[in-house]
Amino acid sequence: MSMDTFNKDMLAEHKQASNYTKNRNKKRKSTNKRFLQNAKGFGRKNSFGRGAELEQDEYNYFLEILETLNGLTGEDVTEERSTMANNVYEQIRNKEIKTSSNQLSSRVLDNLIGFTDEETFQRVMTVFVENFRVMCCDNFASHVLQKTLFVAVLRAAGEKHPEKDASIGASKKHKSDYSRELEYNLTIEFSSAHRKACGKFLKKVAKFLLNNLEEFVWNSSGNYVIRQCILNLAGIAEVKVGKENTSEAEKITVPDKWFKLINEFCSRLLNWPQFPDLPYKEFTSALLQSILISLNRAEDKFQLKLIGEKLLNDSFLLKSTELEQTEEIMKLPKVFHTDSSIRLLEILILVAEPEFFKDHLYKRLFQGNALVLSQTRATNFCIQKILDHVSDKHILEQMFSELGTGLEEILQLGHTGVVVSLAKACSRLTCQQGKFIKLLFEALHCSDAGGEKLLASVLQLMPLEKQTTTTTQIHIHGSIVVQNILDFNKPIKLVSAILETKNSHLAKIFTDPKGSFIANAFIDSKFVGEKSRDKLIRHLEGCYMDLALSSHGSRVLELLYEAAGSSPKETIVRELSERIAQLNSKPWGAIVNRKLRVEVYRRNPSQWKSVLKSPGEHLVISDTVTRGKKRK
Repeated sequence: MSMDTFNKDMLAEHKQASNYTKNRNKKRKSTNKRFLQNAKGFGRKNSFGRGAELEQDEYNYFLEILETLNGLTGEDVTEERSTMANNVYEQIRNKEIKTSSNQLSSRVLDNLIGFTDEETFQRVMTVFVENFRVMCCDNFASHVLQKTLFVAVLRAAGEKHPEKDASIGASKKHKSDYSRELEYNLTIEFSSAHRKACGKFLKKVAKFLLNNLEEFVWNSSGNYVIRQCILNLAGIAEVKVGKENTSEAEKITVPDKWFKLINEFCSRLLNWPQFPDLPYKEFTSALLQSILISLNRAEDKFQLKLIGEKLLNDSFLLKSTELEQTEEIMKLPKVFHTDSSIRLLEILILVAEPEFFKDHLYKRLFQGNALVLSQTRATNFCIQKILDHVSDKHILEQMFSELGTGLEEILQLGHTGVVVSLAKACSRLTCQQGKFIKLLFEALHCSDAGGEKLLASVLQLMPLEKQTTTTTQIHIHGSIVVQNILDFNKPIKLVSAILETKNSHLAKIFTDPKGSFIANAFIDSKFVGEKSRDKLIRHLEGCYMDLALSSHGSRVLELLYEAAGSSPKETIVRELSERIAQLNSKPWGAIVNRKLRVEVYRRNPSQWKSVLKSPGEHLVISDTVTRGKKRK
């Protein structure tokens, strides 16, 4: 896949990811507020927290600290947290373990440990080393231990991070607590002795966990500490284990010798008689996922292949004996029967080397099973992962022959992600493109349709006969499919459908957060001719103001303006200049006015034309498009 194609896909999905992040942050704030309210309620009932019981004055003290933490804002937040952290840890001197074992106080300690000074942090590490077993097995203290381990890794590895790492989180107007924690521990000047002490603490934790692996693997708290330790040893600061995109985790440069400790964990587990059962339990599956992610980060191809073959031969390929072999899905290998093993398989697909991917994972698990797997809710994500990472055209052709016959049923089941991944694979490997278009249109019953109806079917991934006169929201996957088809070698039928769509309806599509990126694909595709691009720009005449007055539409308008010749450029600006007051009524319109110099044109068209011909004009428009992408 070319970087341009990759960027188009990422741009199309970026808005959805951005909304998810905003919602997640909002949910986190709401959760913190609710936790504080519940804690106050327990205090009024003389119940001073779950876990270890605190004295009333201690409980109230931590309530006040937590409330203060939640209310910290401004530029000096990090400095305030550091002062507060040292004071709080001084208050709990000689009571660190008990305080860590209370739900309320453990949250406070967890939030502050990353901002302590050298002396305080070393004292805490010393206490925790003497009480590893208690802390690993406690539901609340284990969280404080995990954060302490994480901070120790950052400080031990910090000397390997020059000034460039000071930019971590610095570009954000509103830094998260996590960003501040990273920045503080990676960039502050800790002494060499302190960094060595942090490294020794990490090794002691790892050795203790290795020596007690058989006990802690089956304990929910201990298991989580093991996973955190393995990820940190690989230099992975944070990762949502089991999620598809592990590349979003923050990467920390760590000493190569730390990777040897990961190998010890791996070797110990591989020799366990219970190893074949590990993928089928939630906690143990998550542990194996962490190991795979860490080995991939360490670029340890030998160990990855070793554990991959072990999983495949001793665990994944077993037949299920729990249910009668009546349903077709139950005839498949055991790995496809539980959510935990499926999540592990997805991670293995992500990290597998091409040879292992082709000769083992695909041939032994997926060949001949693609259609069945794509039709069940749990396993269709595995098919998506295979399609997203296939690099062999022969494999894609085999999968296409299986999936193509059931494309309509896949859509009916709502497994649209499979269709998206198939479209991306056809685009990336430049094969089966014509067949994909033909089968998709047949599945949507729109092969004989054209223009607006065909485009609507694909955008909504809905059969033609189910279309209504009312406007239906664009399906995110439908938009991405359209973008990928526009990057096919012969997208002529879809190009014609777009150009035949009524301009007012097309403008609505381009002002939609999901539909707007279709304009990017149309303009940027090397398989959409220059005449078609010119037709699109002219086709939208009369709708330029509608585009300019919306966030997403204004970005499309700027994109069209840059792609247009001198005459279409003037047509766009002339139309906007006729309603200059309306254009300035919205912030996005005001930006378009400034960037395209609409006001200049309204006052003096000749002056505007002379500016257009000047060398600096190209730079202005380039800045405009960049600004539009940043806004996304």
